[in-house]
Amino acid sequence: MNARIEDAKPPGRRPRVSGKVVARVLARILLVVAGLSTVVAGFGWFLDTFHAVDAYRSAPQCGTAAAAPGAPCVLRETGRVTARSTSTSDDSVSYHLSVARETAPDGSFSVGKAFYDDARVGTTVDLTIWNGRVVEVSWHGHRAPTRDIPALAALKLAGLIGAASAVLVHGLAWPRLGAAAVAPAAGFVIAVSAFLGSVMLFAAQWPMIITLGVPVLGWLFVVVISTSIAHEI
Repeated sequence: MNARIEDAKPPGRRPRVSGKVVARVLARILLVVAGLSTVVAGFGWFLDTFHAVDAYRSAPQCGTAAAAPGAPCVLRETGRVTARSTSTSDDSVSYHLSVARETAPDGSFSVGKAFYDDARVGTTVDLTIWNGRVVEVSWHGHRAPTRDIPALAALKLAGLIGAASAVLVHGLAWPRLGAAAVAPAAGFVIAVSAFLGSVMLFAAQWPMIITLGVPVLGWLFVVVISTSIAHEI
């Protein structure tokens, strides 16, 4: 009796993976890696800019042995208080001192209430000069930083992180149909938040655990929520 021969695949052989599937997986990995690596680079740029705002604090004083030729250094000047004024906005009072400098035109500086109360007209105050700009006014323990907030850098930084986050979310959610709709929205939300947050953090100069921890947690929250929404659509 002849045994029945049936068509069957040899045992142990796996079905071949189509080239389209491989290309799709590779494209998804590329999107995720590109987006994540760019976001990491963006946060590195954020930290560099954050430190640059108060770089004068660790810089050597000009004219000392610690100041290398051609390297950035801090100048020290004195100035005389010529006028005092206050301004009110939304029930908040701001205090200002007009100071006559030795080598530049007079300037008006915002100070705290205690500084304002103690520094009378005619008081000689100390000025810290960094890159040609007064970055701090001080006198008898009172200090009033006058930070130059790099808004343009914050805008570029926000655009970079927002665009990279959109790419990342698209890669994480692809090939779901919701990826194309949710990813740009997530990038926009992150970009706006990154700009406003950067400006605030540059000005506040809080400890590093807050300065870096809060933005990273906020970014991670938006990415996770956006990816989840994209998978549900």
